[in-house]
Amino acid sequence: MSEGISRRKIENIEKVLAVYNRKVLTLEDSLVKACKRTVTNLEVVENEKSKEIHHLKKKNSNLRKSCETSEARVKEQEEEIDNLRSALARAQHDAVENYKASSEYQQDLYAYGADSMSVSISLTK
Repeated sequence: MSEGISRRKIENIEKVLAVYNRKVLTLEDSLVKACKRTVTNLEVVENEKSKEIHHLKKKNSNLRKSCETSEARVKEQEEEIDNLRSALARAQHDAVENYKASSEYQQDLYAYGADSMSVSISLTK
C-alpha cells in the first residue's frame, strides 16, 4: 500500500513538474517573442532616427551654405556702399574742379568781376 501511495505521489509530482515545465516553456516562448518584437521595434525606430538625422544634417548643411552666401553678399554690399561713398565724395570734388575748368566758370567769374566793379564805382560816386 505504501508503494501505491508512493507511486501516486511520484505521479502527482511528475504531473506537477510537467505542468510547471509547460508553463516555463510557454513563458520562455512569450519572452522570446516579446524580445523579437522589441528588437524589431528598435530597428524601426533606429531606421527612422537615422533618416531624421540624415535629413537634419542635410538641412544644417544647406543652412550653413545659405549663411555663407548671405555673409558674402553682405560683404559685397558693404564694399559697394564704401565704393559709392568714395565715388560720391570724389564726384563733388570733381564737379567743382570741372566747373572751374569750364568756360561757364570763366563767364561767371567775369560777370562777378564786372558786377563788383559796377558796385564799387557806384559806391565811390
